[in-house]
Amino acid sequence: MKSAERQEHIAALIEERGFLSVGELGELCHVSEMTIRRDLERLSALKRVQRTHGGAVALRSASSGDGNARQFARVAGLLHERLDVLITTTQDPRYDVLTPELAGRSAPLIAESLPIQGAETLVAVDDYQAGLSLGVSAGRYVQDHFGGHACVLDLTYHLSNTQARSRGFLDGVRQTVSELDDVLSLNPQSRGDMAYQLTRDALSVHPDTNVIFAINDTQAWGAIRACKDLGLAPEGTIVCTFGLEGATLRDELMDGEYCRFGLAMFPEIMGQTLVEAAIAAYNRRPLPLRLSTPFAVLTKETLPRFYARTEDGWQLRPEAVRGRLTLPANPDGSAQEPDAVRPSRIGIMIRFMEHEWYRNIVTAMRTHASPLGIEIVVLDLEQTLKEELELRRREIARCAAQEVAAGDVILMDGGPTAGYLAEELRSRRDITVISNAVRALDALADVPDITLISTGGVLRRTTGVLVGPTAESALRTLRGDKLFLMVAGITLDFGLSHTDIGEVTIKQAMIRSAREVILLADHTCFGHESMIQVAPPTVVHKLVTDNALPASWRLDLSKLGIQVALACA
Repeated sequence: MKSAERQEHIAALIEERGFLSVGELGELCHVSEMTIRRDLERLSALKRVQRTHGGAVALRSASSGDGNARQFARVAGLLHERLDVLITTTQDPRYDVLTPELAGRSAPLIAESLPIQGAETLVAVDDYQAGLSLGVSAGRYVQDHFGGHACVLDLTYHLSNTQARSRGFLDGVRQTVSELDDVLSLNPQSRGDMAYQLTRDALSVHPDTNVIFAINDTQAWGAIRACKDLGLAPEGTIVCTFGLEGATLRDELMDGEYCRFGLAMFPEIMGQTLVEAAIAAYNRRPLPLRLSTPFAVLTKETLPRFYARTEDGWQLRPEAVRGRLTLPANPDGSAQEPDAVRPSRIGIMIRFMEHEWYRNIVTAMRTHASPLGIEIVVLDLEQTLKEELELRRREIARCAAQEVAAGDVILMDGGPTAGYLAEELRSRRDITVISNAVRALDALADVPDITLISTGGVLRRTTGVLVGPTAESALRTLRGDKLFLMVAGITLDFGLSHTDIGEVTIKQAMIRSAREVILLADHTCFGHESMIQVAPPTVVHKLVTDNALPASWRLDLSKLGIQVALACA
């Protein structure tokens, strides 16, 4: 394919799918990533696509009526009032590509953790070197306590900076241990509940695991809870966290049970640096491309050198900052420069507001900015995403309920849409519902005209579903007209997949018990492969999804004989 033809093909693919990464485009076009990057630069110059971190997004995304328009409109509403400087931590191409336009050309941009097009500077830790330092410490511990044999569970994430943390950690372990027996890398999506469940499952399948690495405190805390619930001996397992972002893991480090050391990123210093960088950018002072914030591997013995435990929580010791840490090459104290003009409002876009890292950054920013008369405006994008996704799931449930007729015996799987579907079925009469979803059973328990059958089984509290041999045995004696199935991932190659083996087996049992399989899945499930395959996509008779699923996916599924119904959110 000639370059001009390939570029037209790339532009058409991006227009159709909204966003594609460099790697995905390379596979689709059968060329190298370097070639794709050159093509994208050409298309961007021609204003055919918009380049973003790791790929490109369609120009229509900001204004079209496609499935993501509502999300973009809400973000635009949040930024309606003018901001003097915008700090972005979104790490999401759907928002990153819109950030310059939404903020306004006159508002400078500061990036945190990951680079973004148009930013004045990036404020971030050196992720690889920090991970390497932590890995060396872990390797030395393995040498001293585990006979030099390491079996590692790597709880990572898909972004380039978190991947660098994992690479650095594993390289550090390899440099110091006699033998790295095995490495299992899993992606809990930066969520504590998924980190908990994946760690439990991984330790059950790989009981020799003795080192667990987590790219942030949220995942580390999920792993620690899993170790505690499994009753693992602390002397045989270590959990290494990248962050020490707040009280949770600092307290755990001082307890000295599973967390023996952690990589401290110092959100207090990050917050101050972001404010100073924002002031410098507002005054149009030159900034380096990157401001590297400090890190340190801390133990129970060394943590008190940097932090004091007070009634108000952990407080960074100022003398430790001055004496032990190398601060970024920031115009330190630029707010105090005689000719500095202070911005009135600095906005910070945050996707993972539940993480202590971002909560403490915001606290540090406000502490530093308040005496200067600067307001810090927090834009919680994750909450916006959650609200939008819940709306879409409600519409999927409403559409799915139309498939139920009087006299039907339906099987209802556990999943995020199950509760909404149960609520929609409360007004139905003369139906039988068989379910392992506690939320669905509770919602229908007081409806006299619905026959309700529980599969029984062991309660998995993290997801609110019943699993195990008892539930599977019950399903062998039951037959349903329709199964409303939910899974975590869907691809054409791997099929339907899920994260938990206990839930997978009961989903498979439900499929065997149903005459018709109706899959309920929002657009976020597609294109992702979870750890365990449930079934090939051809088991599905009908899909109910939202209108953000690209047309190419709908076409591919239709070719498999799957009827696709769109719920309009």
